[in-house]
Amino acid sequence: MVLAGGDGILGLLTLSSIVRGAFQNAHLGYWIAQSVQGRGLMTAAVAAATDIAKDRLGLHRLEAATLVHNMASQRVLEKNGFEAYGTARAYLRIAGQWQDHRIYQRLL
Repeated sequence: MVLAGGDGILGLLTLSSIVRGAFQNAHLGYWIAQSVQGRGLMTAAVAAATDIAKDRLGLHRLEAATLVHNMASQRVLEKNGFEAYGTARAYLRIAGQWQDHRIYQRLL
């Protein structure tokens, strides 16, 4: 899902690593331009993607990860019913550094 505006691409949301069979799970990832943060755009996009994952894809569970200090991203997930269930140390390499992430899940 692409969020676009007059200034080009403002954000992107993906459902990836979709696993079928007994797991029925996917990873939710997203980013949004700093210039449009705080307007509820990503909160609405996550809600729409969650509905698609459940109703169209028939998934049972979504996972997402945020940098441990990214409170805005954590609020987006929590507003959409995601629950934090742990911290993954050195989860992703960002700007040349391995960064810890808070891991979230939502049962659909």
